[in-house]
Amino acid sequence: MQDVWAGADLGSTNIKVLLTDGAGAVLARAARPTPRTGLRTDPDRLVDAIEELILTAARGIARPRLRGVCVAGIGEDGVLHTAGRPLGPALAWFDPTRRTVLDRLAELRGPGDRIRYGVELDASRTVAAWALLPPDQIAAATGWVACTDYPALRWTGRAVMSGSLAARTGAWLLEPGAWDLDRVAPFLPLELLPPVVPAGTVVGELRSTRLARLLASDAVVVAGGHDHPVAASVVHRQDPGAPLDSMGTAEVIVRTVGTGPPPGDADLSPAILGTGRTALTVLELQRNMSWLRDSGLAAHLDAVLAGDLAPPPPDSQIFVPGAEGGEPPRWTPAARHLTDEQRAAAAVWQLAKAGACAVRGLAPGAKAVYGTGGWTRSPGWMRLKAAAVGAPYRVLAEPELAALGAAQLTLPGPITPVAVRETIPEARS
Repeated sequence: MQDVWAGADLGSTNIKVLLTDGAGAVLARAARPTPRTGLRTDPDRLVDAIEELILTAARGIARPRLRGVCVAGIGEDGVLHTAGRPLGPALAWFDPTRRTVLDRLAELRGPGDRIRYGVELDASRTVAAWALLPPDQIAAATGWVACTDYPALRWTGRAVMSGSLAARTGAWLLEPGAWDLDRVAPFLPLELLPPVVPAGTVVGELRSTRLARLLASDAVVVAGGHDHPVAASVVHRQDPGAPLDSMGTAEVIVRTVGTGPPPGDADLSPAILGTGRTALTVLELQRNMSWLRDSGLAAHLDAVLAGDLAPPPPDSQIFVPGAEGGEPPRWTPAARHLTDEQRAAAAVWQLAKAGACAVRGLAPGAKAVYGTGGWTRSPGWMRLKAAAVGAPYRVLAEPELAALGAAQLTLPGPITPVAVRETIPEARS
Protein backbone atom coordinates (compact mmCIF):
# COMPACT_ATOMS: atom_id res chain seq x y z
CA MET A 1 0.00 0.00 0.00
CA GLN A 2 1.05 3.62 -0.56
CA ASP A 3 1.21 5.59 2.69
CA VAL A 4 -0.10 9.13 2.19
CA TRP A 5 -0.48 12.24 4.34
CA ALA A 6 -3.11 14.93 3.70
CA GLY A 7 -2.83 18.69 4.01
CA ALA A 8 -5.84 20.95 3.57
CA ASP A 9 -6.06 24.70 3.08
CA LEU A 10 -9.45 25.94 4.24
CA GLY A 11 -9.66 29.26 2.42
CA SER A 12 -12.25 32.02 2.26
CA THR A 13 -12.85 31.24 -1.43
CA ASN A 14 -11.64 27.69 -2.05
CA ILE A 15 -10.63 24.54 -0.20
CA LYS A 16 -7.49 22.79 -1.46
CA VAL A 17 -6.26 19.34 -0.48
CA LEU A 18 -2.91 17.70 -1.25
CA LEU A 19 -1.82 14.11 -0.65
CA THR A 20 1.91 13.60 -0.22
CA ASP A 21 4.30 10.76 0.36
CA GLY A 22 6.49 10.54 3.44
CA ALA A 23 9.06 12.95 2.00
CA GLY A 24 6.50 15.62 1.13
CA ALA A 25 6.32 14.96 -2.62
CA VAL A 26 2.82 15.77 -3.87
CA LEU A 27 1.05 12.67 -5.20
CA ALA A 28 -2.43 14.05 -5.89
CA ARG A 29 -4.54 17.14 -5.34
CA ALA A 30 -8.14 18.34 -5.44
CA ALA A 31 -9.99 21.62 -4.87
CA ARG A 32 -13.50 23.06 -4.73
CA PRO A 33 -15.20 26.33 -3.72
CA THR A 34 -15.65 26.84 0.00
CA PRO A 35 -19.31 26.04 0.82
CA ARG A 36 -21.11 29.10 2.11
CA THR A 37 -24.68 30.29 2.42
CA GLY A 38 -24.33 34.00 1.85
CA LEU A 39 -21.59 35.09 4.26
CA ARG A 40 -22.14 32.27 6.72
CA THR A 41 -20.65 28.81 6.87
CA ASP A 42 -21.88 25.49 8.23
CA PRO A 43 -18.75 23.94 9.82
CA ASP A 44 -20.00 20.41 9.14
CA ARG A 45 -20.18 21.22 5.43
CA LEU A 46 -16.52 22.28 5.62
CA VAL A 47 -15.53 18.93 7.09
CA ASP A 48 -17.64 17.09 4.51
CA ALA A 49 -15.93 19.04 1.73
CA ILE A 50 -12.45 18.22 3.05
CA GLU A 51 -13.31 14.53 3.28
CA GLU A 52 -14.74 14.53 -0.25
CA LEU A 53 -11.57 16.18 -1.57
CA ILE A 54 -9.36 13.62 0.19
CA LEU A 55 -11.38 10.82 -1.42
CA THR A 56 -11.22 12.52 -4.82
CA ALA A 57 -7.45 12.95 -4.61
CA ALA A 58 -6.98 9.38 -3.38
CA ARG A 59 -8.62 7.96 -6.52
CA GLY A 60 -5.47 8.79 -8.45
CA ILE A 61 -3.25 6.71 -6.15
CA ALA A 62 -2.99 2.93 -6.16
CA ARG A 63 -4.05 1.47 -2.79
CA PRO A 64 -3.57 4.61 -0.68
CA ARG A 65 -3.37 4.37 3.11
CA LEU A 66 -3.98 7.65 4.96
CA ARG A 67 -1.59 8.18 7.87
CA GLY A 68 -2.36 11.74 8.91
CA VAL A 69 -4.35 14.90 8.21
CA CYS A 70 -3.65 18.53 9.04
CA VAL A 71 -5.79 21.58 8.22
CA ALA A 72 -4.57 25.16 7.80
CA GLY A 73 -6.80 28.05 6.92
CA ILE A 74 -9.03 30.92 7.93
CA GLY A 75 -7.84 32.71 11.03
CA GLU A 76 -10.87 34.58 12.38
CA ASP A 77 -13.94 32.40 11.74
CA GLY A 78 -15.28 30.11 14.46
CA VAL A 79 -18.34 28.52 16.00
CA LEU A 80 -19.92 27.62 19.33
CA HIS A 81 -20.54 23.90 19.83
CA THR A 82 -22.02 21.49 22.30
CA ALA A 83 -20.59 17.99 22.57
CA GLY A 84 -18.64 18.68 19.39
CA ARG A 85 -21.63 19.70 17.24
CA PRO A 86 -22.06 23.29 16.03
CA LEU A 87 -24.86 25.38 17.49
CA GLY A 88 -25.07 27.63 14.45
CA PRO A 89 -23.18 28.86 11.40
CA ALA A 90 -19.83 30.63 11.51
CA LEU A 91 -19.71 34.32 10.68
CA ALA A 92 -17.19 35.03 7.91
CA TRP A 93 -14.32 37.32 8.91
CA PHE A 94 -15.27 39.70 6.08
CA ASP A 95 -18.98 39.91 6.99
CA PRO A 96 -19.81 43.65 7.32
CA THR A 97 -22.07 42.83 10.27
CA ARG A 98 -18.94 42.74 12.40
CA ARG A 99 -18.51 46.49 11.95
CA THR A 100 -21.61 47.07 14.08
CA VAL A 101 -19.60 46.25 17.22
CA LEU A 102 -16.71 48.63 16.57
CA ASP A 103 -17.81 50.96 19.37
CA ARG A 104 -17.60 48.10 21.88
CA LEU A 105 -14.18 47.10 20.57
CA ALA A 106 -12.92 50.68 20.83
CA GLU A 107 -13.21 50.44 24.61
CA LEU A 108 -10.76 47.52 24.60
CA ARG A 109 -8.04 49.07 22.46
CA GLY A 110 -4.85 50.40 23.97
CA PRO A 111 -1.32 51.49 23.05
CA GLY A 112 1.02 48.70 22.02
CA ASP A 113 -1.75 46.29 21.03
CA ARG A 114 0.24 44.84 18.12
CA ILE A 115 3.18 44.12 20.42
CA ARG A 116 0.97 42.56 23.13
CA TYR A 117 -1.55 40.67 20.97
CA GLY A 118 0.18 40.47 17.58
CA VAL A 119 -2.67 42.32 15.80
CA GLU A 120 -4.65 45.53 16.01
CA LEU A 121 -8.22 45.07 17.23
CA ASP A 122 -10.64 45.65 14.34
CA ALA A 123 -13.87 44.25 12.93
CA SER A 124 -12.20 41.26 11.27
CA ARG A 125 -10.83 39.85 14.55
CA THR A 126 -12.51 36.96 16.29
CA VAL A 127 -13.42 39.18 19.24
CA ALA A 128 -15.88 41.00 16.93
CA ALA A 129 -17.58 37.69 16.09
CA TRP A 130 -17.76 36.79 19.78
CA ALA A 131 -19.56 40.09 20.39
CA LEU A 132 -22.27 39.00 17.94
CA LEU A 133 -22.87 35.50 19.33
CA PRO A 134 -26.53 34.91 20.35
CA PRO A 135 -26.88 34.71 24.16
CA ASP A 136 -28.99 31.53 23.93
CA GLN A 137 -26.20 29.80 22.00
CA ILE A 138 -23.60 30.91 24.53
CA ALA A 139 -25.76 29.53 27.35
CA ALA A 140 -26.11 26.16 25.55
CA ALA A 141 -22.48 25.84 24.45
CA THR A 142 -19.82 23.59 25.88
CA GLY A 143 -17.09 25.24 23.81
CA TRP A 144 -16.02 27.49 20.98
CA VAL A 145 -13.59 26.45 18.24
CA ALA A 146 -12.05 28.07 15.15
CA CYS A 147 -13.41 26.79 11.84
CA THR A 148 -9.93 25.67 10.81
CA ASP A 149 -9.68 23.54 13.96
CA TYR A 150 -13.26 22.26 13.80
CA PRO A 151 -12.34 19.26 11.57
CA ALA A 152 -9.94 18.08 14.28
CA LEU A 153 -12.76 18.28 16.83
CA ARG A 154 -15.11 16.26 14.65
CA TRP A 155 -12.48 13.65 13.79
CA THR A 156 -10.99 13.19 17.27
CA GLY A 157 -13.60 14.49 19.72
CA ARG A 158 -10.95 16.81 21.18
CA ALA A 159 -11.13 20.61 20.86
CA VAL A 160 -7.87 22.57 20.53
CA MET A 161 -6.83 25.89 19.04
CA SER A 162 -3.68 26.25 16.97
CA GLY A 163 -1.38 28.95 18.33
CA SER A 164 -1.31 31.02 15.14
CA LEU A 165 -5.13 31.07 15.12
CA ALA A 166 -5.29 32.23 18.74
CA ALA A 167 -3.12 35.18 17.69
CA ARG A 168 -5.75 36.23 15.12
CA THR A 169 -8.47 36.61 17.77
CA GLY A 170 -7.25 39.89 19.22
CA ALA A 171 -7.54 38.41 22.73
CA TRP A 172 -4.43 36.19 22.97
CA LEU A 173 -1.40 37.67 24.73
CA LEU A 174 1.77 36.63 22.89
CA GLU A 175 3.62 36.89 26.18
CA PRO A 176 3.13 34.90 28.34
CA GLY A 177 0.94 32.97 25.86
CA ALA A 178 -2.44 33.24 27.54
CA TRP A 179 -5.95 34.60 27.04
CA ASP A 180 -6.60 38.16 28.19
CA LEU A 181 -9.65 37.83 30.41
CA ASP A 182 -10.50 41.50 29.91
CA ARG A 183 -11.00 40.82 26.19
CA VAL A 184 -12.76 37.46 26.52
CA ALA A 185 -15.08 37.85 29.51
CA PRO A 186 -17.24 40.67 28.04
CA PHE A 187 -18.37 38.27 25.30
CA LEU A 188 -18.20 34.65 26.46
CA PRO A 189 -17.03 32.54 29.42
CA LEU A 190 -13.31 31.82 29.35
CA GLU A 191 -13.95 28.11 29.93
CA LEU A 192 -15.54 27.83 26.47
CA LEU A 193 -12.16 28.41 24.80
CA PRO A 194 -10.12 25.29 24.03
CA PRO A 195 -6.48 24.67 24.97
CA VAL A 196 -4.01 26.47 22.67
CA VAL A 197 -1.36 24.16 21.15
CA PRO A 198 1.61 24.64 18.80
CA ALA A 199 1.31 23.73 15.14
CA GLY A 200 2.30 20.11 14.59
CA THR A 201 0.74 18.87 17.86
CA VAL A 202 -0.98 15.50 17.49
CA VAL A 203 -4.60 16.15 18.46
CA GLY A 204 -5.70 12.52 18.43
CA GLU A 205 -6.70 9.47 16.44
CA LEU A 206 -8.40 10.14 13.11
CA ARG A 207 -11.91 8.67 13.11
CA SER A 208 -14.14 9.21 10.08
CA THR A 209 -16.81 6.94 8.66
CA ARG A 210 -16.45 8.46 5.21
CA LEU A 211 -12.67 7.99 5.17
CA ALA A 212 -12.69 4.60 6.90
CA ARG A 213 -11.53 2.57 3.90
CA LEU A 214 -8.42 4.79 3.56
CA LEU A 215 -7.37 4.96 7.18
CA ALA A 216 -4.25 3.35 8.57
CA SER A 217 -4.68 1.91 12.04
CA ASP A 218 -2.45 4.68 13.44
CA ALA A 219 -3.86 7.60 11.44
CA VAL A 220 -3.74 10.88 13.37
CA VAL A 221 -4.99 14.44 13.20
CA VAL A 222 -2.37 17.16 13.63
CA ALA A 223 -2.98 20.80 14.58
CA GLY A 224 -2.30 23.25 11.74
CA GLY A 225 -2.94 26.96 12.02
CA HIS A 226 -3.35 30.19 10.09
CA ASP A 227 -2.82 29.56 6.38
CA HIS A 228 -0.20 32.24 5.66
CA PRO A 229 2.24 31.27 8.45
CA VAL A 230 1.77 27.60 7.53
CA ALA A 231 2.62 28.44 3.90
CA ALA A 232 5.68 30.39 5.04
CA SER A 233 6.85 27.36 7.04
CA VAL A 234 7.49 25.58 3.72
CA VAL A 235 10.00 28.28 2.78
CA HIS A 236 11.45 28.42 6.28
CA ARG A 237 12.25 24.70 6.20
CA GLN A 238 14.49 25.09 3.17
CA ASP A 239 15.75 28.67 3.61
CA PRO A 240 15.37 29.72 7.26
CA GLY A 241 14.17 33.29 7.72
CA ALA A 242 13.63 33.99 4.01
CA PRO A 243 10.52 36.04 3.14
CA LEU A 244 7.56 34.66 1.20
CA ASP A 245 5.54 36.99 -1.03
CA SER A 246 2.18 35.33 -1.63
CA MET A 247 0.28 37.12 -4.39
CA GLY A 248 -3.35 36.09 -4.69
CA THR A 249 -6.53 38.00 -3.85
CA ALA A 250 -4.40 39.80 -1.28
CA GLU A 251 -0.65 40.14 -1.29
CA VAL A 252 0.73 38.71 1.94
CA ILE A 253 4.40 39.08 2.84
CA VAL A 254 5.31 36.66 5.62
CA ARG A 255 8.50 35.54 7.35
CA THR A 256 9.70 33.81 10.51
CA VAL A 257 11.39 36.39 12.76
CA GLY A 258 12.78 36.65 16.28
CA THR A 259 10.86 37.57 19.43
CA GLY A 260 11.36 41.34 19.40
CA PRO A 261 8.85 44.08 18.48
CA PRO A 262 6.95 43.64 15.20
CA PRO A 263 8.73 44.87 12.09
CA GLY A 264 6.82 47.94 10.90
CA ASP A 265 3.06 47.34 10.86
CA ALA A 266 3.34 43.55 10.64
CA ASP A 267 1.00 41.17 12.45
CA LEU A 268 2.64 38.59 14.71
CA SER A 269 1.85 35.03 15.71
CA PRO A 270 3.80 32.12 17.21
CA ALA A 271 6.21 30.54 14.72
CA ILE A 272 4.98 27.40 13.00
CA LEU A 273 8.37 25.72 13.28
CA GLY A 274 10.66 26.07 16.25
CA THR A 275 11.09 29.30 18.20
CA GLY A 276 10.41 32.89 17.30
CA ARG A 277 7.36 34.35 15.62
CA THR A 278 5.78 34.68 12.23
CA ALA A 279 5.40 38.26 10.98
CA LEU A 280 3.07 39.10 8.13
CA THR A 281 1.87 42.17 6.25
CA VAL A 282 -1.30 42.15 4.14
CA LEU A 283 -1.75 44.41 1.11
CA GLU A 284 -4.76 44.81 -1.17
CA LEU A 285 -3.72 43.55 -4.62
CA GLN A 286 -6.64 42.14 -6.58
CA ARG A 287 -8.92 45.00 -5.52
CA ASN A 288 -6.42 47.62 -6.71
CA MET A 289 -5.78 45.82 -10.00
CA SER A 290 -9.54 45.48 -10.57
CA TRP A 291 -10.03 49.19 -9.88
CA LEU A 292 -7.38 50.07 -12.48
CA ARG A 293 -9.02 47.71 -14.96
CA ASP A 294 -12.44 49.27 -14.33
CA SER A 295 -10.94 52.75 -14.81
CA GLY A 296 -10.71 52.12 -18.55
CA LEU A 297 -7.09 50.93 -18.47
CA ALA A 298 -7.69 47.21 -19.08
CA ALA A 299 -5.71 46.93 -22.33
CA HIS A 300 -2.79 48.98 -20.99
CA LEU A 301 -2.83 47.09 -17.70
CA ASP A 302 -2.61 43.77 -19.53
CA ALA A 303 0.34 45.08 -21.52
CA VAL A 304 2.18 46.12 -18.34
CA LEU A 305 1.55 42.77 -16.65
CA ALA A 306 2.71 40.90 -19.75
CA GLY A 307 5.88 42.98 -19.92
CA ASP A 308 4.96 44.58 -23.25
CA LEU A 309 5.16 48.16 -21.96
CA ALA A 310 8.35 49.91 -21.00
CA PRO A 311 8.92 50.61 -17.30
CA PRO A 312 7.07 53.62 -15.90
CA PRO A 313 7.84 57.29 -16.45
CA PRO A 314 9.00 59.61 -13.61
CA ASP A 315 8.71 58.05 -10.18
CA SER A 316 6.02 60.43 -8.94
CA GLN A 317 3.04 59.58 -6.73
CA ILE A 318 0.22 59.51 -9.27
CA PHE A 319 -1.79 56.65 -7.72
CA VAL A 320 -2.80 55.96 -4.12
CA PRO A 321 -3.63 52.26 -3.64
CA GLY A 322 -6.69 51.21 -1.67
CA ALA A 323 -5.90 49.79 1.75
CA GLU A 324 -7.42 47.48 4.35
CA GLY A 325 -10.64 48.74 5.87
CA GLY A 326 -12.27 49.59 2.55
CA GLU A 327 -10.29 52.75 1.70
CA PRO A 328 -10.73 53.10 -2.09
CA PRO A 329 -7.90 53.60 -4.59
CA ARG A 330 -7.58 57.05 -6.17
CA TRP A 331 -5.55 59.09 -8.63
CA THR A 332 -3.58 62.13 -7.50
CA PRO A 333 -3.72 65.42 -9.46
CA ALA A 334 -0.36 64.51 -11.07
CA ALA A 335 -2.10 61.71 -13.00
CA ARG A 336 -3.82 64.28 -15.24
CA HIS A 337 -0.54 64.95 -17.01
CA LEU A 338 0.02 61.34 -18.10
CA THR A 339 -1.39 59.27 -20.93
CA ASP A 340 -3.50 56.20 -20.13
CA GLU A 341 -0.53 54.03 -21.01
CA GLN A 342 1.73 55.94 -18.63
CA ARG A 343 -0.85 55.89 -15.86
CA ALA A 344 -1.26 52.11 -16.10
CA ALA A 345 2.51 51.56 -15.98
CA ALA A 346 3.07 54.03 -13.14
CA ALA A 347 0.19 52.63 -11.04
CA VAL A 348 1.43 49.05 -11.35
CA TRP A 349 4.91 50.25 -10.45
CA GLN A 350 3.53 51.87 -7.29
CA LEU A 351 1.76 48.64 -6.33
CA ALA A 352 5.06 46.81 -6.82
CA LYS A 353 6.81 49.38 -4.65
CA ALA A 354 4.20 49.00 -1.89
CA GLY A 355 4.92 45.29 -1.77
CA ALA A 356 8.65 45.98 -1.86
CA CYS A 357 8.35 48.31 1.12
CA ALA A 358 6.62 45.53 3.07
CA VAL A 359 9.29 43.00 2.05
CA ARG A 360 12.13 45.29 3.13
CA GLY A 361 10.30 46.03 6.38
CA LEU A 362 10.04 42.34 7.25
CA ALA A 363 13.33 41.19 5.74
CA PRO A 364 15.87 44.01 5.39
CA GLY A 365 18.81 42.87 3.30
CA ALA A 366 17.08 39.73 2.04
CA LYS A 367 19.19 38.06 -0.64
CA ALA A 368 16.12 36.56 -2.32
CA VAL A 369 12.34 36.58 -2.01
CA TYR A 370 10.23 33.48 -2.58
CA GLY A 371 7.09 34.04 -4.61
CA THR A 372 3.84 32.13 -4.99
CA GLY A 373 0.30 32.80 -6.16
CA GLY A 374 -1.42 33.51 -9.45
CA TRP A 375 0.25 36.87 -10.03
CA THR A 376 3.66 35.19 -10.33
CA ARG A 377 2.58 34.13 -13.83
CA SER A 378 2.58 37.74 -15.06
CA PRO A 379 6.15 38.31 -16.35
CA GLY A 380 5.97 42.11 -16.46
CA TRP A 381 4.66 42.27 -12.91
CA MET A 382 7.37 39.97 -11.62
CA ARG A 383 10.15 41.98 -13.29
CA LEU A 384 8.82 45.12 -11.63
CA LYS A 385 8.62 43.30 -8.29
CA ALA A 386 12.26 42.23 -8.46
CA ALA A 387 13.32 45.74 -9.49
CA ALA A 388 11.35 47.35 -6.67
CA VAL A 389 12.70 45.01 -3.97
CA GLY A 390 16.25 45.04 -5.33
CA ALA A 391 16.56 41.25 -4.97
CA PRO A 392 15.72 38.25 -7.16
CA TYR A 393 12.40 36.44 -6.86
CA ARG A 394 12.42 32.65 -6.67
CA VAL A 395 9.00 31.50 -7.84
CA LEU A 396 8.09 28.16 -6.26
CA ALA A 397 6.73 25.37 -8.43
CA GLU A 398 4.09 24.31 -5.89
CA PRO A 399 1.11 26.71 -6.03
CA GLU A 400 -0.66 25.49 -2.87
CA LEU A 401 1.90 26.19 -0.17
CA ALA A 402 -0.57 26.34 2.74
CA ALA A 403 -1.93 22.88 1.96
CA LEU A 404 1.62 21.57 1.48
CA GLY A 405 2.77 23.19 4.71
CA ALA A 406 -0.11 21.52 6.53
CA ALA A 407 0.83 18.13 5.08
CA GLN A 408 4.47 18.68 6.06
CA LEU A 409 3.42 19.16 9.69
CA THR A 410 2.18 15.55 9.71
CA LEU A 411 5.29 13.94 8.20
CA PRO A 412 7.59 11.70 10.24
CA GLY A 413 10.98 12.32 8.60
CA PRO A 414 13.15 14.51 6.35
CA ILE A 415 11.25 16.56 3.76
CA THR A 416 12.19 17.17 0.14
CA PRO A 417 12.59 20.91 -0.65
CA VAL A 418 10.07 22.49 -3.01
CA ALA A 419 11.43 23.14 -6.49
CA VAL A 420 11.87 26.68 -7.80
CA ARG A 421 9.93 27.10 -11.06
CA GLU A 422 11.90 30.14 -12.18
CA THR A 423 14.07 32.93 -10.83
CA ILE A 424 13.40 36.53 -11.79
CA PRO A 425 16.69 38.38 -11.40
CA GLU A 426 17.02 41.78 -9.84
CA ALA A 427 16.72 44.37 -12.60
CA ARG A 428 16.99 48.13 -12.65
CA SER A 429 14.00 50.02 -13.99
